[in-house]
Amino acid sequence: MVSVLDRLLRWLLVLLLGVLTASVFLQVLVRFVLKYPLPWTEEVSRLSFVYSIFVGATIAVREKTHINVDVVLVALPARIARAMKLLGAALVAVFLGFVIWQGVVFIRATGIQMTPVLQIPFRHLYVVIPVSGALMLLYLILGAVDEFRRGGR
Repeated sequence: MVSVLDRLLRWLLVLLLGVLTASVFLQVLVRFVLKYPLPWTEEVSRLSFVYSIFVGATIAVREKTHINVDVVLVALPARIARAMKLLGAALVAVFLGFVIWQGVVFIRATGIQMTPVLQIPFRHLYVVIPVSGALMLLYLILGAVDEFRRGGR
């Protein structure tokens, strides 16, 4: 199940970056060739960019590729370093719980507001916040369980 989700996220990221690239290219082409801006391309590129950030962050949590400074962990004994990693994961889990909760609050607060050009309800666009937070939390928990089972090896 997790491998299917991994592949889905990767394809979604590729699709989002493709849409972003195509919409920016189209906007530049039409603006300079026809001297007429396409208003929808700016909205599409902004939304694709924001979604790609959240999807990319989720993938980074899965692959443990976020930037970290492990100078202290390397210097500590293995058991203490492992405990520090699990404590760090717990703190990140609390933060992600807050992101999920505030994402839901944010979706509810936007009500029936619509995007200016595409007329898409903002609540449909902001759903990426709690969904990506939940996926990051899932991947964080899976990574912590794996770390616990490996015993810090």
